[in-house]
Amino acid sequence: MDMTETLDAMRSDLPGCSLVVFTDLGSKLVLCTSAASKPAQEELDRLSDLAQTVLAGAVAEGAQPVLASGGGDARAGVAILASGNETKVFLRAPGEAAEALTCICGPDADLQKVVDCGRATLDGIVAAS
Repeated sequence: MDMTETLDAMRSDLPGCSLVVFTDLGSKLVLCTSAASKPAQEELDRLSDLAQTVLAGAVAEGAQPVLASGGGDARAGVAILASGNETKVFLRAPGEAAEALTCICGPDADLQKVVDCGRATLDGIVAAS
């Protein structure tokens, strides 16, 4: 299964998920997408920047003391931003990989399912590379 098919399968498994974006956090480049309707490049660029900020940038750095106090990995692995009409779920690949997934879902999305499905998808992508 190629990358687009992998992201399409993930999105189809998540009711209310309209967009999945696979991003390189280091370069802030969008590597692949799956969308119900094609998003503008500017929207993808904003999502890539936001993923970098919450998973590897200023927001992630601000959260490090809290994450480190738990005794585990001090890197942010998941970030969720919810507004009235959508929820953005950001997932960082495990280990030293610099990739991330961003999922845009409706406000009633099953967030645990989004996180679990996203983790499984990222693990598969990292293992295949």
